[in-house]
Amino acid sequence: MADMAGSERSSAEDAARAELPEQPGFPPTREYFENRLRKALADADRLEYRMNLGMQCWTFMLRVWQRRSNAHDARVFWNPFRYAAAIVPAVAAGAGGSLVGHVHGTASTVIGWVVLVAGILGAVINAVRPAAEYGVDLVKAAQFEHLYWDVYNYTMAKLPTDPPERIATTLQEFSDRMEKIAALSGAAATTTSS
Repeated sequence: MADMAGSERSSAEDAARAELPEQPGFPPTREYFENRLRKALADADRLEYRMNLGMQCWTFMLRVWQRRSNAHDARVFWNPFRYAAAIVPAVAAGAGGSLVGHVHGTASTVIGWVVLVAGILGAVINAVRPAAEYGVDLVKAAQFEHLYWDVYNYTMAKLPTDPPERIATTLQEFSDRMEKIAALSGAAATTTSS
């Protein structure tokens, strides 16, 4: 009996999948999203109103995904420069230290060591500061992706049944979240993670 129910369910799922076109890429195309939305809203009241809001959610999702991609791509692009920036001050400090070290006497040795240590400290600071921004980009990308899926799931699962006043509140909450994520900076990310 359970096998029969399971096979009926899988047949129904296969039929539902056959009605939807294959997802051509990510994020979904307008046509794909619109087809999924129509199916989700099939039994909803005020269909045209909810369909319009669903398509606004799709537009919002595209903006969120673009910001997620920007945060991700910035991390990937700047990573080699971050590592190079750590090496340059140390090399410069070593060269400066050796030049100053050619001046004779104890004072020149002390100056040479001070310049070398300062250069190494500069390299460390230079390496750590961009690392904070690297972390911010990582946090932003993850939070934008989370927001993307929250909007998508809301659109498909709750938009069909939520009362209009709840829809407006939810959409405003999504917009506020996007603004907060976009405003993240190095200081904000390090204080929220600690």
